[in-house]
Amino acid sequence: MGFNDKNGVILKVHNDDSMYMSDCMHFLNSLAKKTATYKYAFFKSILDNLFNVNDNLELDFKYLSYSFSKMYWNLIAKYKLPQYHNGNSSLIEKSIYGIIENNNLLDEIDFDSLNDDVQNQYLLETKGVIAINVVGALYSDLNCNIYGFDKTKKKIWFSDESYNFLTKYKSALEKLNYYAWILWMENNLSIANKEEGNLASKLDNSTKRESLELFKKSLFNSGDTLECFYCGNPVSLKGCHMDHFIPWSFVKDDQIWNLVFSCSHCNETKNNKIPSYDYLNKLIERNKNILNNSFDIQLNKLYDSALYNGFVKWERV
Repeated sequence: MGFNDKNGVILKVHNDDSMYMSDCMHFLNSLAKKTATYKYAFFKSILDNLFNVNDNLELDFKYLSYSFSKMYWNLIAKYKLPQYHNGNSSLIEKSIYGIIENNNLLDEIDFDSLNDDVQNQYLLETKGVIAINVVGALYSDLNCNIYGFDKTKKKIWFSDESYNFLTKYKSALEKLNYYAWILWMENNLSIANKEEGNLASKLDNSTKRESLELFKKSLFNSGDTLECFYCGNPVSLKGCHMDHFIPWSFVKDDQIWNLVFSCSHCNETKNNKIPSYDYLNKLIERNKNILNNSFDIQLNKLYDSALYNGFVKWERV
């Protein structure tokens, strides 16, 4: 079993979280050859998209590919972090360098600063990378127990048990993955003595959106009231803050149903905390009214998982 396989089933369903942790540690501590950082990036993409699964716990390649490709653009073009062994360039690196050269782009340009045509060109060039190079390889390194996959249907899927494990230990798994990723880069890419600095922050921020202004307009056009979601004070579209109800540091995704208008005071005092349960019910009701979908299943999963992962509750004062 490996990267050439067209599909793979979940071999074992564990009833013990320690067994799933053992599967993950097998990958993170694996001595298997890694010529590039693809597997670490793909595992991060899975963790970042856990709450984009459908009712059958299936996750479409389109979500994984977008996160994976955006991550690599920022790591390579913005942060100048090499991602390939022995000084060679991976397929994605070659694509990025070619697009920068052919479009006369500024050095260190962020993915979100690319125009739509350039973004689409890049995503088109890289959309097959995870299917060709990564999904089967990581599946095997995780002992074939964390997810199954089908390259024809372009999906991976989880068992109830593996999905619950991943959401339950999401923050810890992210940190373990970053640690293994950093060690691999330092040991194999000779960056330990360079002034790279803050590797963990760069990995963490590689999929972060530079601006949420488009979401402001979308919420306003959907009929959301121009007032702070938390204190109720009026705000202006230009001056208000756009807040992730469940903090971005946990969900690593920008979904309009998890975004609210906020005044600067509430946004800054809430910071990286979880609002009280009353606000969760208010958000579910708001989504029902302006988006015609409460997104209550996704929000309840996120809410409970974030609290389990150590996020602190916030009470407005």
